[in-house]
Amino acid sequence: MKKKKSKKKIIIGAAAVLVVAGGVTVAGQRNSTENQIPQVQVVIAEKGDVEEIVDATGTVGSEEEKTYYSPVNAELKTVSFDQGDVVKKGTKLIEFNTEDLEKDNRKAELNLKSTKYDTKDTRNKSDKAEKKQKDAKKNVQELEKKIKDKKAYVSSLKAQISAAQREAAAQASAQAAAQAQAQQQEAQAKAQAEAKKQEEIQSKYQAALYTYKTETLPQYQQQLSDLNVQYNQAQSDYNQADTTYQMAFATWQADPSDENTQALDNAEAARTQAQLAMQQAQQTYNDLKQQTPKMPVLSDFTESSADYSWGISDGSDADDSDGEDSSSYGYDYSGSDSGTVTADTSALESALETASDELAELQSDLASEKAIAEADSTSLTKEEKEKLKVTDNLSELDAKSAEELVKEGKKGITAEFNGIISKADIKQGAAVTQGMELFTIENTDKASVDVTLSKYDYNTVKEGQSVEITLGDNTYQGTVTKMSHIAVQNEKGTPVISATVSIDDPDEDIFLGVDAKVKIYAASAKNVVTLPVEVVNIGKEGSFCYVIEDGLVTKRNITTGISSEDYVEITDGIKEGEEVIADLGDYTEGMEVQAVPEQTGEDANE
Repeated sequence: MKKKKSKKKIIIGAAAVLVVAGGVTVAGQRNSTENQIPQVQVVIAEKGDVEEIVDATGTVGSEEEKTYYSPVNAELKTVSFDQGDVVKKGTKLIEFNTEDLEKDNRKAELNLKSTKYDTKDTRNKSDKAEKKQKDAKKNVQELEKKIKDKKAYVSSLKAQISAAQREAAAQASAQAAAQAQAQQQEAQAKAQAEAKKQEEIQSKYQAALYTYKTETLPQYQQQLSDLNVQYNQAQSDYNQADTTYQMAFATWQADPSDENTQALDNAEAARTQAQLAMQQAQQTYNDLKQQTPKMPVLSDFTESSADYSWGISDGSDADDSDGEDSSSYGYDYSGSDSGTVTADTSALESALETASDELAELQSDLASEKAIAEADSTSLTKEEKEKLKVTDNLSELDAKSAEELVKEGKKGITAEFNGIISKADIKQGAAVTQGMELFTIENTDKASVDVTLSKYDYNTVKEGQSVEITLGDNTYQGTVTKMSHIAVQNEKGTPVISATVSIDDPDEDIFLGVDAKVKIYAASAKNVVTLPVEVVNIGKEGSFCYVIEDGLVTKRNITTGISSEDYVEITDGIKEGEEVIADLGDYTEGMEVQAVPEQTGEDANE
């Protein structure tokens, strides 16, 4: 609840003094009637600007500090500062005595190389393991979604197949009932037709088998034998040509004359031609060998019987030479045994099989990726990375050669930025060791104020807001750069929130560790309806104020926005120009009153 300014109460009675527009009048002098309507002061809701400011205090500190360590084992020749001194960037702060600097650096250099290789290898393995696990976690999410979609697709295919089978079953049931009577009548005709068909099939089969045994197979065997003889002859020719070539080659080796060279070329050409002829004969023989004529089987003719159509005829049509009625073969025999209608679900079943295989593969991939994602990470922890960094730093220190150490010693230590020596416990002439802490500088170019705020300000103060900082007699501009997201108890047990305010342009007048006052410009609203803070009340159900409606005191619920020290933004409930009771005093809701504009400071003095 916001604090309100003290209010003056108006006393109702015979001796009460009323404030009116024209001055002060004793009640009852002008109108002695008991029904006189009391007057109350009102304020007018006006448009204006409101700026919400949060005041706080804090301690000035630095956002950057650096601790300097000795790069060498040496004596401090000069120390040109004391703790608390302001130093400028580029100022030489320490000089070393380099007379006794000696170091064998070769071993350290080798150790450094080994350490660097180990560190690089360890980091590479860690990065690969981390990336592999990260990719696996991402793949798990993608695979789970794909599996979910694939399961839905499989379920859809199964449902379609079931629906098709149910429809086919229903059709089959209806068809079976219709066909039952017809099948009984057709049974005899079918049996006769079937017997005749079987006789024809057997006759055709025997004729084809006889032809195969007496003509087709002997002819094929004779042709194959002829090709085999040709191949054997071609092979013999090749062997002879190869022997001639070998003899010509031996003769040429003994005497490479032109005559023997020509004989060798002729022998090689003849051998090549014989080899090609042999290969061609072999290929022709093997091709024919793979084309063995198929012996007729009874099932071949049984299947061909599908060309026949079975049915009922009145004998009026005859079209074959043996006098048989071909119209007796006109009935569609498919499924007539049981009246079954078979649903063609081959496409759906093929799709289901493919989808099921894909689903199994996805589930296998998911199991593999989960195993990787859930395995104990082999990547480096933050502490292990820090340890590697420390190890590298130590190796680098060890790896400085004697010449480099002398160079470091002669170079001394120079301030890297403008700042204040916040910690120093060394003296000129003291002996220091390599890696020994020497002093700490806090950067005054990156100064900030750490402030504590009420836990109720978390929704008011935001990062990026402008701030005015007062440090002694100096004023600086700043920005809220960090807000804690947890309230903690201060030394008094009050919950507070910490925030960091960066000083935009710090100068030499900045002192670290001192207290500073800050004003955070949290929010502003331009040209909005406003009321003085003292006329706005806050209850359990929200904000409200009192207005005069139809001459009666009326409570009005309102919605407020931002507020300054003096004014509150009204976003709903009160419009510009409306009169709001300044101080309810002893009046109560529902009383009849008259409005009197509230006097300004100048009016009151008059």
